[in-house]
Amino acid sequence: MALILASACSGGASRTTVVAPSNPELTVREFLSAVRDNSLVAMADLWGTSGGPASAKMDPEELRKRLTIIQIYLDHESYEIIPDAGTPLPGSGAERELRVQLTRQGCTPVVPFTLVRWGEGWLVANIDLTAVGNPARACQPEGTR
Repeated sequence: MALILASACSGGASRTTVVAPSNPELTVREFLSAVRDNSLVAMADLWGTSGGPASAKMDPEELRKRLTIIQIYLDHESYEIIPDAGTPLPGSGAERELRVQLTRQGCTPVVPFTLVRWGEGWLVANIDLTAVGNPARACQPEGTR
């Protein structure tokens, strides 16, 4: 099943004191740190749209479910941001794509993260979870996914 989780929906959470990191790479680093720490609250503050973080926009139960899935898929031992990171997406000065190589259970998938400008900072807007592979299965050789 292809899981590509897009950006947050509107909803009813009420937190408003979020300050987004000042650059896309820092946002990804903080997001992956929150994944490792199993901090759905921190993940919710770093994931969203140009309209703001999911923590301020989504229904809390729906947000918890989505972030739990993301946390399971992105759980990792280490990661490396690919050096060409921060490439502006065509047609948009407010979006960047970073590619992150995760190390997880002997696998090293490269996962695209799309970031969007929000205020003076950046939020994770999309993560291509299909690139991660199934977290419940062992690695498959390149090209066989």
